[in-house]
Amino acid sequence: MKIYKITEASEYLGVSINTLKTLANNEKIKSFKTTGEHRRFRQEDLDAYMGVEKEKQEKLTVIYARCSTAKQKENLERQKDRLRKHAEDKGYKYMMIDEIASGINEKRNGIHKLIKMCFEGKVERILIEYKDRLARFGYEYLDAIFSNLEIQVEVMEVKDKKYEEELAEDIMKILTCYSARYYGARGGRKKKNKAENESIESNGI
Repeated sequence: MKIYKITEASEYLGVSINTLKTLANNEKIKSFKTTGEHRRFRQEDLDAYMGVEKEKQEKLTVIYARCSTAKQKENLERQKDRLRKHAEDKGYKYMMIDEIASGINEKRNGIHKLIKMCFEGKVERILIEYKDRLARFGYEYLDAIFSNLEIQVEVMEVKDKKYEEELAEDIMKILTCYSARYYGARGGRKKKNKAENESIESNGI
């Protein structure tokens, strides 16, 4: 379901922003606030205020599973099996999103798809095996977003025996990245100093 900013919601209802604020403050229209204290409205709540009855979409539990590299594919399959069994035991209606990507990669297609579904109002809960499956760093930011959207994040916290190996690989990627930047900058400074020294010598100084 679509999420509206206050200006968009006022246009959708055909009322002024001040009128909409009053309706929201008096709880005649449901709304919620983002972490930045910006008011947001769900389309279903705006429709309910206008008396528009629409078939309510049944929300899903989305299972999100991830491993860092292709060589950990077997680990990913075991992870999916455990999550699937947990969802079935709980009686959840679910769909699966899985991907092979580092936890420090911010351009993962799977996580972007999950977030899009959340903002569309299609998700009731997110089921993961461990918090860092969603993000190696910055999990709290995602959790705050999901909380504001009234989406539960259910964490099984089951560690596979390959967990420590994967964590070590992600740490090595971070170290490699920063080392490359450091030595690249250092090499650039050396070239600059060498060029300056050669210039001084050629000028007979």
